[in-house]
Amino acid sequence: MNSKTMKLCSIGKLLKQGMYPLFFSVSVCSLQGQTVNSTTIKLSLLEAIRYAKGSNKLIDVLKTEESATKLDIEDAKMGVLPRIQSNAVYQRYTKATLFDGVLGDPHQIPKPPDPNAGALALESSFNVYAGGRQRSVITDLERKNELASINTREQEANIGLQVALQYLDMIRLYFQERLIKDQLARAYTRLKNINTFYANGKVTKSDVLRAEVVLSNVLLSETANKNDYLISNQKLNTLLNLDGFTTIIPVDTTSLILYDSLLLEELLQDYGGSYAILKAQKYIELQENRTRLVKSFNLPAVAIFGGYGFNYPNTLLFPAVAQTLGVGTAGIRVTYELSSLYQNKDKVRSSRLRETALKDQKRWIAGNVQQETKALAIKYHEAVTRMQVIIKSIEQAETNFNIQNTKYLNQLTLLTDLLEADNLYQESRFNYIQANIAALSIYYRLLFITGKL
Repeated sequence: MNSKTMKLCSIGKLLKQGMYPLFFSVSVCSLQGQTVNSTTIKLSLLEAIRYAKGSNKLIDVLKTEESATKLDIEDAKMGVLPRIQSNAVYQRYTKATLFDGVLGDPHQIPKPPDPNAGALALESSFNVYAGGRQRSVITDLERKNELASINTREQEANIGLQVALQYLDMIRLYFQERLIKDQLARAYTRLKNINTFYANGKVTKSDVLRAEVVLSNVLLSETANKNDYLISNQKLNTLLNLDGFTTIIPVDTTSLILYDSLLLEELLQDYGGSYAILKAQKYIELQENRTRLVKSFNLPAVAIFGGYGFNYPNTLLFPAVAQTLGVGTAGIRVTYELSSLYQNKDKVRSSRLRETALKDQKRWIAGNVQQETKALAIKYHEAVTRMQVIIKSIEQAETNFNIQNTKYLNQLTLLTDLLEADNLYQESRFNYIQANIAALSIYYRLLFITGKL
């Protein structure tokens, strides 16, 4: 399109019979305030999307998981702090049984220097170096938290997309109801005229019966359309976490704006916000960190430690003395697991292979996102082109209907020709509404795929 915007309501001159304004020029109050005392809510499209993002139950579940991963990070950070242990023990020995020789002449004596024994100690250790193992654990949890955040935002966008599609569907059904009422008025008028012709002997009973059948079919279409609107309203209530009996009235005229090709091209040039690509990148970063974690087991670990304790009896001397001994220790501990040289070799290789696979997967996802967005852009332009063609067909169908209606009133054509003209006129207007809503639905899908919804 050359113009920047096109509004559905702008074709009012083409859909002039029976068409009433869809939207109301009213200021929309706060949603929470409206739900307190009323079961009817006036909502704009953006307001509905915003409210759904804040109230949908599935989004709440993902937000809870995101909060849990934040606590996991805090817990992992506590691991860098010194470990402090305390212990206290008391025990009493029985008399010791002594045997002369192998098992000869047993006799018992109290345990020297005292049958009582106990200890009280406080120990502390601090990890100085472990190949970056603790840092890798923290980074791993940070990546999981970032992934949980992306999942939350993706679900919010997904709910927003569902709300937008459902909202647009309600608009489509509303306009279709207006068109059906217009057709219904024509059917009633036509039946009245045919009954007059029949009374004057100008037409046969067949025309009367056919007109009655057409009227019945239009009434049935009206009922089906109302039921579809009710079902669409209930689906939107579910997405917004509202009571099933709440009636939602769409009030946002801007939701019917069609955007020009320049804005569409901007969407096609930026895929950085795509949730699928963002998640693929986080999985790569997560696997790279896990590779570093596996490699850390090939490196030595260094820790410093210290403690102070009391022991009874004093076994530091020989022979043991029945006295309490207080003594402290401090030192440095270096450990290196030699078996890691051959045990971790395959683990490191498998982790690197997974990195390569994830990078290939990301490239495939990026290509798939680009292909999908370009396909949607093609369908968007197709829908806009179809609307331009249909506008002309509406004019032609309306002219044809007026001609056939005039001819039939003058008994110059058959009822079959008039009904065919009426159906063609109605169908062309239906097609315009469907093409308009289809184009808008494609646009919101593009917003979702590119991460801008």
